[in-house]
Amino acid sequence: MQYHLKISGKMHTDLKRHLFPGDGREAIALALCGRHKNDKNDYFLVHDICFIPHEQCSIRESYRVTWPTEALEPLIDNAIKNGFAILKIHSHPTGYNSFSDTDDASDKAVFEYIHACINNDLPQVSAVMLPDGKIFARAITSTLEFIPVQMVSVAGDNLHFWFHERLTSNDEMTKRIRQAFGEGTVDLLKNLKIAIVGCSGTGSPTIEALIRNGVGKVVLVDPDKVEKKNLNRILNTTLSDAIEGRLKVEVLKEAIEQIGFNTEVIVYPVNLFDSKEAIREIASCDIIFGCTDSIDSRHLLNHISTFYLIPYFDMGVKLLSDGQGGIDQITGAVHYIQPGGSSLLSRGVYTLEKLRAANLIRTDPAEYARQRKFGYIVDIEVESPAVISINMHVSSIAVNDFLARIHPYRFMNNSKCACTLMDFSDWNMQTLEDGEPDKYLKKYVGRGYMPRLLNLL
Repeated sequence: MQYHLKISGKMHTDLKRHLFPGDGREAIALALCGRHKNDKNDYFLVHDICFIPHEQCSIRESYRVTWPTEALEPLIDNAIKNGFAILKIHSHPTGYNSFSDTDDASDKAVFEYIHACINNDLPQVSAVMLPDGKIFARAITSTLEFIPVQMVSVAGDNLHFWFHERLTSNDEMTKRIRQAFGEGTVDLLKNLKIAIVGCSGTGSPTIEALIRNGVGKVVLVDPDKVEKKNLNRILNTTLSDAIEGRLKVEVLKEAIEQIGFNTEVIVYPVNLFDSKEAIREIASCDIIFGCTDSIDSRHLLNHISTFYLIPYFDMGVKLLSDGQGGIDQITGAVHYIQPGGSSLLSRGVYTLEKLRAANLIRTDPAEYARQRKFGYIVDIEVESPAVISINMHVSSIAVNDFLARIHPYRFMNNSKCACTLMDFSDWNMQTLEDGEPDKYLKKYVGRGYMPRLLNLL
């Protein structure tokens, strides 16, 4: 079993401010963590932080901190009620990059008490933050065994991934990528698991770019089969695939395996709303690329991003024809969604009324047609013109935005690029900052597993 600790960018910033107040002495905080687990991985998702006031600590020195354990009581009650894990995190202002003997003794005492109170076999977690913001952590089992956390990630304007151990890539196929982004970034990509939901117009070039940049594992989700009408924009598909009615994800998996990067490919030929298994698979990913035009699917991905602390890159293309063989307008957009920030809904990408209509199209097309006929519901455009050059352009912006967040290469601060809008008719591109946090989703940041999946399904 490998353990992972995930935290939002805002929480990481708040933690760093508290743990390093500038006096060179250790500080401490506690947190409730949502949970997610599969056969191979166990995830701690920081949900709510309790900052222990500096003045309440009886000892604060450069190498140790003593704090009032009474602060644990409400967290333990909440953990028992909701199945949360408890995180203990303190600072090492000296930069000491390991757990000390003092840390070992403290963790054994604190977590022996926590495990006795919670009375289950689920692991808890302890972590240390260094002055540069790096975090390392360990899971603590009910038998007080210390197990290193394999990866700690931060989903903010910049994306941080810190590994206990990681795979490396140093072959001829990644040579030119290393020249551009360096060994560290190439190794990071090899260790990431990325979900691409929607494998058509923007999805297939996104997959192509990620694979050829050396991403180690991808999850492809798309329920549809290859048709002649979409051969104009899906890379690696052929006329024979359309004639045979092959699943898009299977065709793309075959193409990926033939490239030779040894990428692990997991496919789900399903609609997300019909497969909790696929949702849970995406929840174990490090990044999500949303390449679907469906409003309800985008809404669902935004929820997964929030509940499981996964950065989400959303792509949209609109091509309006004049009905006479010409074009009125071509636009595209790439939205970067970070947990705890604004959402596609709060940014106005769609409305609640359009979301209701999209849900009705999916669940009851006949009723949707009836309500639309009598004006009870808004009209949702199901299909629109699509051309590969526009789709590839938008996909490229999304992938390069992702690369800029793991390897900041652009002069503009990543906080300025929450949204990239493209107007191909005016040949214009602009970027926008993140807006106010989504008030509804804010309370579910890092919530993880709930009996009612995502509080939706």
